[in-house]
Amino acid sequence: MEENQVTNGQLTEEVDKVENGEMVPENGESAMDNGEMVLEEIPNLEQGKIVEGTVVLVNDDEIAVNVGGKSDFTIPLAELTNEKVASAREVVEVGEKINVMVVKAEDEKTQLSKRKADEEGAWEKLKADFEQRRRVTGKIIRAIKGGLQVNVEGLIVFLPASHADLGYVSDLTALEGLEAEFYVIDFEPERHRAVLSRKEVLTEERAVVEAKMYAELAENQTRTGVVTRLTPFGAFVDLGEGVEGLLHISEIAWERIPHPSARLAEGQEIQVLVIKVDQEAKRISLSLKQLTPHPWSGIGERYKVGDVVDGKVVRLTSFGAFVNLEEGIDGLIHISQLSDRRVEKPDEVVKIGETVRAKVVKVDAEDRRIGLSLREAQERKPEPAREHREHREPRGQKQSQSIPGLEEKPLSSNLGDLLAEKMNLNQDQE
Repeated sequence: MEENQVTNGQLTEEVDKVENGEMVPENGESAMDNGEMVLEEIPNLEQGKIVEGTVVLVNDDEIAVNVGGKSDFTIPLAELTNEKVASAREVVEVGEKINVMVVKAEDEKTQLSKRKADEEGAWEKLKADFEQRRRVTGKIIRAIKGGLQVNVEGLIVFLPASHADLGYVSDLTALEGLEAEFYVIDFEPERHRAVLSRKEVLTEERAVVEAKMYAELAENQTRTGVVTRLTPFGAFVDLGEGVEGLLHISEIAWERIPHPSARLAEGQEIQVLVIKVDQEAKRISLSLKQLTPHPWSGIGERYKVGDVVDGKVVRLTSFGAFVNLEEGIDGLIHISQLSDRRVEKPDEVVKIGETVRAKVVKVDAEDRRIGLSLREAQERKPEPAREHREHREPRGQKQSQSIPGLEEKPLSSNLGDLLAEKMNLNQDQE
């Protein structure tokens, strides 16, 4: 197999054969046409030029290509492709037409490269894609400092970390191996340098999905979503295709909660009510609590004056203690109803988080108020009658008349206590 281009001597020999009538084409027609000699065109192989050739031989480590005339040229496996292949048979086959670049054009030392021809063609196409803002397809091959490398038709192109996704990607290696579409956002033909953006593609796709979602959304719709993020002010819920709505902390439960995590977890699937859709601002407001009846509806049927109920102390104020009876229902124990003695501060009697038993003394459904009394619920039952003393008083000593409640203390002491209790009671009532 010859590796060199057609020589001048070979060309002279072929011309002599034609003049002597010895050279006849396969179709039987003479090589002479109206007295003019017809020769197969031999391309001008200049360095850097790209020409078309036909594969005439394929081995594992090289191929032979004919680019015109009677000479064939070999191309080693390393100059066939940028891909890692074990054999040239994985790249081309006999009879296939391919573009090759003339890497070196010297007598008997002409060198061709399919790899570089493919690269040049790919750069030209990438330039056109950049100028016409067309998407290109590529595969992310590895993470490097500041971004990722992407294989686009054999070219290794840079994808900045800030353009890898819609949001921040903490671990870029997680994107390795991903095949995706990109926009060329910067191109320098002289340096064969291009910069890609996957973020702009995702932004366009998301805009289409959002437009469709917002067109379908309406207030008072019930939707199924997945909790994606928890923040101190609420939870973000994915309603589908990455479109998120905000579930404010005040709309999670009828009762006050310290943080959304008290009721929700990331990844949890929930049903929510759409309460507001703002297409211009791209905001969706959701509610979880409004899917259940308001706790104060039918309150008069569940709580009646005189009922004794259990609840947890949730808040203390200067005028009393609030007790949670059920979700969204808090009752107030006024400071005067905490004890049968004078109380300066509620924490003298109860503590936050403590479970107490109280008596319902007022139910106002219209103003949503329930009054409770700890004092009335803790009133002691009457003591059983004391047994009559069996012994008699000594003779000559006058039997004293007993006054209930004063038997065990001196009279002056008991009267003072009674007056003090009376004064405290009047002050509490005021």
